[in-house]
Amino acid sequence: MNRWIAAVLLLAAAVVFALFCVTIIDEREQGFRTLLNQPEPKLFGVALNRPNLTEPGWYVVIPGLHDLVRFDRRDILFHSSKRSLNTVERTLVDADYYVVWRIADPQLFFQSNRREENAVQRLDELTYSEVRETVNKHTLADLLSPAREEVQKEITAASDAKLAGQGIHVVDVRLGATLYPEENLARVYDRMRTERERFALKFRAEGEQQARALRSKADGESQVILAQADSESLRLHGEGDAEAARIYSEAYAGDAEFFAFVRSLEAYRKSLDSQTTVILSTRSGFLKYLLDMNGGKPEK
Repeated sequence: MNRWIAAVLLLAAAVVFALFCVTIIDEREQGFRTLLNQPEPKLFGVALNRPNLTEPGWYVVIPGLHDLVRFDRRDILFHSSKRSLNTVERTLVDADYYVVWRIADPQLFFQSNRREENAVQRLDELTYSEVRETVNKHTLADLLSPAREEVQKEITAASDAKLAGQGIHVVDVRLGATLYPEENLARVYDRMRTERERFALKFRAEGEQQARALRSKADGESQVILAQADSESLRLHGEGDAEAARIYSEAYAGDAEFFAFVRSLEAYRKSLDSQTTVILSTRSGFLKYLLDMNGGKPEK
């Protein structure tokens, strides 16, 4: 009977111990546990407490001896407000950014920040400092092109290095919308308009210069072509005259009288018609063949 009573009392003590001295940390949590307000007290060189409880499971937390602070072990998103940033060419832009972070070391995190709200404030300050310094080393074109990815990686690495000593791991930093400040938009548009007008004037001047060069080249080529055509025309005309003279010469040599007759007929055709009156002496050689066709007498 006494054994049964002892067993029941022992079981009851175990239940009470489990209810009050055992805690469960699930997959979403991690914890920082101290023993007698010390993270790692030692007895004869042996550690009596494991401060970082980063794995889910059952852990002993004895009231009055242990203190346990729970933290989220999941990634946490922080979204900043819009900040004014200067690029390397001194262009002022407004941009916000997103930080994905998590608690990597609960002990360091607790000792540095105590609460998550304090950590978020420090995270904002340090990441903004890195965003400002990194953007100040790059151009606006870098922020609006594929090079933006490298800028974000640079910010992430620098922020993670600075916050690692506080038990924080920065997973990623992403720049949000990058815009000109509202008060600067008018000046930006004026500058863009002036720049486009300058480009337009430059292109028009270059176009006119090229047009003049093309016209000059075309005029020169046309003069060369006309000169070559005139030369070719004169050459062909001279060859034609020479060929005609040769033919006349051969015809004259073959039958001088017939040749003279043909030439006289051609002269009559060109000089005499129904509207022409010619007064010549009967002794004129021009009327030789006309008189011969009438028996050597002039036509009445």
